[in-house]
Amino acid sequence: MVAHRIELRQLAQFVAACQNPTISETARALDVTPSALSTGLRALESELQLSLFARKGGHLAPLPAGFWLFHRAMEVLQAEAKLAGATDLDPGERRPILVRLDLSFTLGRITRALHGALAAMAREDPFAEFRPVFLDRMDGPGGDPADDPRDADTVIDIGYGGVADSPADASGPDGWTLLDDLWVSVGAADRDASDPSRALVVLDLRTTLIDTILDHAATHGFAGTLRRQDGHPADLADLVAQAPHARFLLPGSMVADRLGVVRLHQALLDPPLASRIVARVRGPDAAVAGRFLDLLGEALRREQANAVFVPRLTARQIHYFNLIQRSGGVSSAARHARVTQPSMSSQIMKMETALGRTLFDRRRDGAKATAAGRRILPLTVLLEDRLDAIVRSARDIAAHTQATVSLGTLPSSGHDSAMTARIAEALTQVRLAHPEWRLHVVEASNAALHESVRAGQLNLAVVGAPRPPLARIALGRSERLSLIANPALGLAERPEITLAEVCALPLVLGPRELSIHQLFLEAARSRRLPVAPVMEVGSLPLAIAMVRRAPICTVLPVSSVQQDVGDGRLTATAIAEDVVTGKLSVIFSAERSLSAAERAIVTALVAAFGKPAA
Repeated sequence: MVAHRIELRQLAQFVAACQNPTISETARALDVTPSALSTGLRALESELQLSLFARKGGHLAPLPAGFWLFHRAMEVLQAEAKLAGATDLDPGERRPILVRLDLSFTLGRITRALHGALAAMAREDPFAEFRPVFLDRMDGPGGDPADDPRDADTVIDIGYGGVADSPADASGPDGWTLLDDLWVSVGAADRDASDPSRALVVLDLRTTLIDTILDHAATHGFAGTLRRQDGHPADLADLVAQAPHARFLLPGSMVADRLGVVRLHQALLDPPLASRIVARVRGPDAAVAGRFLDLLGEALRREQANAVFVPRLTARQIHYFNLIQRSGGVSSAARHARVTQPSMSSQIMKMETALGRTLFDRRRDGAKATAAGRRILPLTVLLEDRLDAIVRSARDIAAHTQATVSLGTLPSSGHDSAMTARIAEALTQVRLAHPEWRLHVVEASNAALHESVRAGQLNLAVVGAPRPPLARIALGRSERLSLIANPALGLAERPEITLAEVCALPLVLGPRELSIHQLFLEAARSRRLPVAPVMEVGSLPLAIAMVRRAPICTVLPVSSVQQDVGDGRLTATAIAEDVVTGKLSVIFSAERSLSAAERAIVTALVAAFGKPAA
């Protein structure tokens, strides 16, 4: 299977789109047409098999999955922006600093200010590696190991510290004061904000914030008009649309001009209320952390500025660079990636031009990384890991939140084969019961299916010979293989044939990685029987078509060619030894829980394969 790879340019466009009120404004900022931008965003959704936006009346609004991707995309793009400066840095001198934000993640002022402070610190102190973590974000399975505080000696904790009832210095004995966050009421723009009958809604905020607004309302006599409602501040646009008569109360930093937030009216809460955002530092790099917090506080107090990224590199270049480092040369890396050597070399030269450094010394015995190449390797590996993690987590999020499931199957040996019929029966039952679910089915070899499930590119797969550490549920034995021959070979009257006789016949086989013929070859190898096919073809239907026309044969389940056998165009002879059979299983990652849609598909597969063959 071809790996699903998303490009940095796609993520940069996505991040830009999320921060502007409309696609037209984003397109102008990126100097592209609105149609080209819309096409690019749809291509990103298609690649991830995940809906990122709600489309209503020509307008887009990020779904919860869009907020998740925004955060992940920011991390990737910030890491890519550091690469050019990292060519001259010794990896051993880098100092990780974890920034833990106990704040609700939205596309608001905090997110934008954070990007500005990170970019400024990358210029001032490139050795300091700041890793921001929003503690309430939505993640896929396993999270991100880069967020583990155990590998960071210095940690910055940012959160709400209570009511801002007096002026405060930027820093003091109680830590840094970053912002006195004024509360606002937000509602539909075409409603009267002063209407006393409008409900005042408090969303699912931090406990500190809820206590603050409840105390404020009790003090000022409007506690009776407050109503609690489940809902994240990130969903503000949808919540207002669902309750246009309500006013939602929340700190102003959570509200910002962005995609989907149109025609909203906000006003300062009266009487006014401000919640103080504070930060505390622990660890040896207190001075560097303090400088970062000063920059963050300045950015929070300035007018909002969008985070804009212009990636210099592509995901393909980063993948090729890492592959050459692992393989020790361009030739071996090109063979592994199944591309030509000149194609890979061209991409590496473009990468070197973009970074302004030579990354490899080319030699006859391979390519050796230069000092600059060695220095950026930790970052390029991190970048590729995070890009792969986005794809992996997207599949899990799609399965759990949008009932979108990718299923891999072994190549069909014909539309009438027993395996194909049973998979079709299971998926048809699922489709009839849940027409709103989205199912994607792909064919691949046994090895490719295992790798794709491990990489998170497939949710489930029907395979033979399952391999650890993937979880599996047995479906039963695969159909016994038979010798499928041209009638000219004179085998029509024989009910059985030995494996040794089969190996001596003129065989046409598919690619050796296909499980059907791999099973046959393994059985022959275990008995030390040589197999020398007259031809190997990449298509089982082509192999069958050739057997119809010439005195040759192949090995398949008889159900694959039942019609041809009945019409006399082919003959089928069972292989005598009961060794050319395998076990089918459905596999999935043991590191994640199955969604309701995935469990329903597994149940349907087990039921379909448990029935007697028709």
